[in-house]
Amino acid sequence: MRNAYSSSRSSRLVLALCLGFAPSVAMAQDAEEGLQDIVVTAQKREQSLQNVGISVTAVTGEKLQALGITSSAQLAARVPGIDNYSPYGPGTSANVVIRGIGLNDFGDGNEAPVTTYVDEFYMVAVPAVDFGLFDIARAEVLRGPQGTLFGRNSTGGLINYVTERPSDTFSGFSRMSYGTFNEMRAEAGITIPLSDKFSARVSGLTNHSDGFVRNVNPVFGRGGEAGTDAVRGQLRFKDNGWNILAKVEYGRQNSNQGYYEQVSGTVDPATGLVYETPGTFDLAGYRESTSASADKNVAASNIKANLKGRGVTGLLRIEKNVGDTTFSSITGYQDYRRTLSEDSDGTPNDLVFAIFPFHGKEVTQELRVYHDGDRVKWTAGVYGLYASQQSQPYGTLNFPDYDYNGPTPVDPLTGLYTGAYYPIVLEADWRQKTRSIAGFAQFEVDLSDQFTAIAGARVTYDDKSFYDADNASLRTCPGGDGLPGADGINRNCFLVSQGGSGIANPFSLDYDKVLVSGKIEIDYKPSPDALIYASISRGTKSGGFNNGFYSAGLGADQVIYKDEAMYAFEVGEKITLFDRKLRINSGLFYYDYSRYQTFTYVGVGGYLGNQDGHAYGAEAEIEFTPLRGLTLQLSGAWLETKLKGVVGPVLNYVADRKFAFAPRWSGQGSITYVADIGNMRSATIVLDFDTKSARFADNFNNPGTTLESYIKFNANFLVDVTDKMNIGAWVKNIGNVRNTVYSGNSFVGFGIIQTRYAVPRTVGGTLSFKW
Repeated sequence: MRNAYSSSRSSRLVLALCLGFAPSVAMAQDAEEGLQDIVVTAQKREQSLQNVGISVTAVTGEKLQALGITSSAQLAARVPGIDNYSPYGPGTSANVVIRGIGLNDFGDGNEAPVTTYVDEFYMVAVPAVDFGLFDIARAEVLRGPQGTLFGRNSTGGLINYVTERPSDTFSGFSRMSYGTFNEMRAEAGITIPLSDKFSARVSGLTNHSDGFVRNVNPVFGRGGEAGTDAVRGQLRFKDNGWNILAKVEYGRQNSNQGYYEQVSGTVDPATGLVYETPGTFDLAGYRESTSASADKNVAASNIKANLKGRGVTGLLRIEKNVGDTTFSSITGYQDYRRTLSEDSDGTPNDLVFAIFPFHGKEVTQELRVYHDGDRVKWTAGVYGLYASQQSQPYGTLNFPDYDYNGPTPVDPLTGLYTGAYYPIVLEADWRQKTRSIAGFAQFEVDLSDQFTAIAGARVTYDDKSFYDADNASLRTCPGGDGLPGADGINRNCFLVSQGGSGIANPFSLDYDKVLVSGKIEIDYKPSPDALIYASISRGTKSGGFNNGFYSAGLGADQVIYKDEAMYAFEVGEKITLFDRKLRINSGLFYYDYSRYQTFTYVGVGGYLGNQDGHAYGAEAEIEFTPLRGLTLQLSGAWLETKLKGVVGPVLNYVADRKFAFAPRWSGQGSITYVADIGNMRSATIVLDFDTKSARFADNFNNPGTTLESYIKFNANFLVDVTDKMNIGAWVKNIGNVRNTVYSGNSFVGFGIIQTRYAVPRTVGGTLSFKW
């Protein structure tokens, strides 16, 4: 036990220091007692959020509901310092970016530097991490490298979703909502005690909508649909220090995930930079800005977009308490399949079409021991992972065949290209296996009643193998270089079986590496309600293999990219004032990166390489309850980044650049008021906003891929009809802001910049029951 403190002097000291440091709080409010703590597992054990020397934002399930956050991708937009990259649209391949650290690659076989966990189970497959949220207890966002305890590539941070578990009492809920675009969402969960030792919980979700992107082609449906169904079953055993939880979850997706829209663009031949050129036509003579699809969220695709996926996840968690020591075993399994098809050019012409199938499996095992001593606490364990992934992505590029010095053959009535095409096939057939084993330990030593020292390390051995049975970019092409020629000869590099002359060149590669992560930290508690911390961390992320569509001229020896390493320096504070009426959490950080894994477009493919770089910034979050029932929350983040020596696609143009998806400023805030209306009932209103400054969607910082700044406002109203039932109404994106959420320049050679826009204003109502 720590001694009692005289808190007033210490609180004034910390309040003076906290005005320039970074965030980590999201609290629930009790009308009588002020702000309440959230218990988090940021260090693999339950702790008060305010006692953890890590920048953490914890969002409770109630807060997720109040903010209308229904998917993992939506969470990124509502937490400062976090962004999201979804190249294929909603529902798949969500790459989360924290403090500018992320992976803006569309390759399905690459692991992300911001990792996703569900109940401490690490999800390898990036295509599987955009999922519907249901029956969630809380989401924990950890900023900065977390390699010591969580490990596995988390140089940028991680998000851990904690699901509701079976309890000892009979309880349950159901929640139904209906909104704009005929979106219907139903979520339910029930806990049933089976005996004094066993209890079970079953929960589920169904979420479907018509989609918010209209296609002017009447043959195809709308894009941006919701189309998720999922069910989760859990069985829990508790007795004599044992706590065993078995969980199985099944989910499926079937939707038109989204359509690309077109912005005309061109490449500066001197620098290779891509610029928007709204007044120009693409190679097929089409220009969206003067077409029937000129408005945002109106597409003119001639091919139906579709996403079909299904996944099975299993988790077995076994814990045994022996005095002050807890033994834990966590076994996880996932099998995820997905097929995605898209009209890649976003125009009514047959220019680019692609299909991206994916199948990934993984098994993980962690054995961990935690000891809670009087002055020394320690955690140690081992972790193993086996994952296999495979894909056969396929794409066709139809180059218009006409005399480029003459007029483009376009139907004057429809505006569609009427000439012939020269097709080029992009194709791959790759398989990847990952084997990893790690050992880790972290010690916390109370040096005095006020100071605690923390030190830990993790050693990981990764062994990866990669095999590509056929990649179109590496085929031998006896008939030419694979590009259409002015002599009228079709110089495709199709396989012979596809009517071409290309010869496959299979290849295999291996990668193995020992990676060392670690952390040292000093915590200072001048009072029970204040924490000041300073840490130095080393994070690592495994190397790997470029996969999918390769850039022309890429050799098999260039497919491998190196591991990345970084040192992170961070100082921060967490303070609670005025009888828990006010909380201020803030911090400063600096990252020094070696071999940061950087993705850039080269031609119609992309390339994941390595660059050095650095990032630094500050974050702060304030929560205040000045009156009974009223809670004010405000948070913000400032960020500066630099990548050194990014190589452009033209004339080896080299320049320093900013990280992709790294806004200089971002913020979020809310006003929550809970009014007592008698008979144990209340009415709640939540007004909130989120904002980001402009940022680039690619690491070469092409002006044509700029994502503009925005600010959005939302409102949610909830009233208890009885103590068991409530009804609500909500408005999301009140100002109908349709900012650009994706901008890709892979087809700028056709004069096209791929674009997607945000969901417009939506309104709806909710009916909830609990028992």
